[in-house]
Amino acid sequence: MLHNYFLVSWRNIVKDKVSSIINIGGLAVGLAITIMLLLWIRDAMSYDKFHAHLPQIHQLMFNHQLGGDIGTSRSVAGPLAAVLREDVPEIRYAARTSYTGQQMVRAGENSFYERGFYAEPDLFRMLSFGAIEGDPVTALQDPGSVVITERTAKKLFGTGNALGKILRHNNVSDLKVGAVIRDIPHNSTFQFDIVLPFKLFEQQNSGWINKWDNNSIQTWAALTPSSDVTIVNNKIQAAVKRHTDVVKTTFFAYPLADLHLYGSFRNGKVSGGLIDGVKVMIIVGIFILLIACVNFMNLATAHSERRAREVGVRKVLGAPRKVIIMQFLAEALCMTFLALLLALLLARMILPFVNRFPDVHFSFDVFNWPVLGALTCITIVTGLVAGSYPAFFLSNFKPVKVLKGVVTNNKGGALLRKGLVTFQFVISIFLIISIVVIFQQQQHIQNRPIGYDKENLLIIPARGDMGDKFNLFKAEVQQIPGVQSISAGSNNMIKFGGSTDGIPWPGKTDDQNFAVTVTTVNYDWTKTTGLKMTAGRDFDPAYGADSSACLLNEAAVRKMGLKEPVIGTKLGDKTVIGVVEDFVFNQVNSDPGPMMINLGNGGSYFFIRIKNDNNWRKTVSLIETAAKRSNPNYPFELQFMKAEYDKEYRGLRAGAQLTFALGVLAIIISCLGLFGLSTFLAERRTKETGIRKVFGAGITKIWFSLSKDFIKPVLVAFMLASPLAAWVMQQLLNDADYRIELSWWMFVLSGLVALIIAVITVSFQGVKAALRDPVKSLRME
Repeated sequence: MLHNYFLVSWRNIVKDKVSSIINIGGLAVGLAITIMLLLWIRDAMSYDKFHAHLPQIHQLMFNHQLGGDIGTSRSVAGPLAAVLREDVPEIRYAARTSYTGQQMVRAGENSFYERGFYAEPDLFRMLSFGAIEGDPVTALQDPGSVVITERTAKKLFGTGNALGKILRHNNVSDLKVGAVIRDIPHNSTFQFDIVLPFKLFEQQNSGWINKWDNNSIQTWAALTPSSDVTIVNNKIQAAVKRHTDVVKTTFFAYPLADLHLYGSFRNGKVSGGLIDGVKVMIIVGIFILLIACVNFMNLATAHSERRAREVGVRKVLGAPRKVIIMQFLAEALCMTFLALLLALLLARMILPFVNRFPDVHFSFDVFNWPVLGALTCITIVTGLVAGSYPAFFLSNFKPVKVLKGVVTNNKGGALLRKGLVTFQFVISIFLIISIVVIFQQQQHIQNRPIGYDKENLLIIPARGDMGDKFNLFKAEVQQIPGVQSISAGSNNMIKFGGSTDGIPWPGKTDDQNFAVTVTTVNYDWTKTTGLKMTAGRDFDPAYGADSSACLLNEAAVRKMGLKEPVIGTKLGDKTVIGVVEDFVFNQVNSDPGPMMINLGNGGSYFFIRIKNDNNWRKTVSLIETAAKRSNPNYPFELQFMKAEYDKEYRGLRAGAQLTFALGVLAIIISCLGLFGLSTFLAERRTKETGIRKVFGAGITKIWFSLSKDFIKPVLVAFMLASPLAAWVMQQLLNDADYRIELSWWMFVLSGLVALIIAVITVSFQGVKAALRDPVKSLRME
């Protein structure tokens, strides 16, 4: 029986090639998108799953009152880990880590920077990073040892045994390789190539590491398997209270298993994260598949007259309705599985382009049970959905009437087709509006004034002890003809990490307890970066006492509510000598936050302003020579501020490109259906077209009579899609401080684009029918 179903299905597919190609092509595109979404969802859901004790691993965080809001911090104080070990029995292990940074390592002539951090030994008792040589737990107990990945071991020492060999760290200390672990998979929250003993970090930061008022490290804990997290959190809070004052601060343990997908917090509570993007992509994928299913339904019902006699003959010969339903469902499933084969080929072809998106590392591994099972189920459901209405519609024909040439429900079938076309274009127009809005928002952000001049500004990261040699380097670089100015700072103008809520100012109230970003700079920082002073003066060595002075940005002045004159205001032991115009940092789509700028020596980044002339390459070369001369033991690194700032837009660009691609695919699938439908209807109205031409109708009139039935559903779809898209896009824009305003032209443009695409699609058959010789058209009767 099944063999007969699929044999007949194959014959019908081959018989009606145009409809089959359109149906299979549309379903293939929809399924290809589904495959890519499945790969992405599997990748997102797989983060950290390789850890054997993942359910027990948690990161310590705390909520704290900041004015009228509650902020959530992943950075905690240094003494917390010891308190957890001693006072909370449900915590099996606790380990502190620093944040990941670039660490310079050298072995012989091999010298380069690697991602690395400092960690306590218990971290490797919690996490499942396989050891190739040595024991990472034992290695991190020795302040003279280091743990490296297999990749780093090969880069430093070749393919031989790395255990026990010596590497030079930051040109300061020699460390012995105590363990080599396997390379870290991309789906790990922890990304590193070198791990240093936390004891070294304690020695380097002894001034604050044991203070409760400095939250600068991360702390991880492994709970016992039977622990209740709520009870553990209460015990953590009680334990901290016994050691320090934690007014308006609530500590809690957050599962590592949830960190990747549910890593965003708002007002002290989880507010989503990457999971929001996963949900949106699933919804978009479902709708695109539905568009392809609609094509199938449309063409099947439109061709109902061709299949009516077949149904009538089958029923006369005794075939029950359920057998006919099974036949049409088998045809739909046959087409869907053919589409799946084509979809696998399409997905394989576009995978390299998808992997160019930032932080995307997909492999074409669709033949494992979870993905293959999900894909098979989706394909079956798609086939059943696509074939459901045609099966029940066609199987309901009355044999007496259809054998006489009378097909029932003709009007109902036409209304259904219009409704399905409308549904397709609701989705398509919604995506077109999304493309327009997201593109405009991206351009708006990319063209925003950033507050400083990023052109011709060079950044040199100061690795190791390079910051201590800044004055020597500065003296040499200032002699280069193409250099206009040089300075240094603790941050790179894009990302500023340090902040505090403990700055006092005149008139400060309890509800003004908010975080202020604090950074340290050298002389000529504002001049070199191109920042503008709106009041007061910059740091100047001529004044001598600027070590007790500070600058504020305009956002700090506003949020603190400082009254004029701001210059001379005391902020604790600091005196405000100048106000800097706001500039963009940390988030490109957010308003600048409050910032205090202090004077210091050296810095983690050197800034050099060069002339924009034909000799700029020579200037850069001379700067490199000077850097190597003053810091011969460090590889030279040079960044252009413009390029670094543009990297911040990668995520925005990726989102815009993805929306554009999905929108285009949805429109293509919709147009495939329109093309097939218009082809069929033009054939049905061949006689009508011939009669119209005989009575003098021109090409335009005939084209319009054939096309108007497709224009109306597009206009209705525009009316339905516009308010929905406006609401969704407004919700999206509300998450950005710096945003565009929705305008009527965005919706009109989107509607016109959809209408033009629809008209062009159906015009081919309309014009073709209008140009046909009426004698031949009427002779067909």
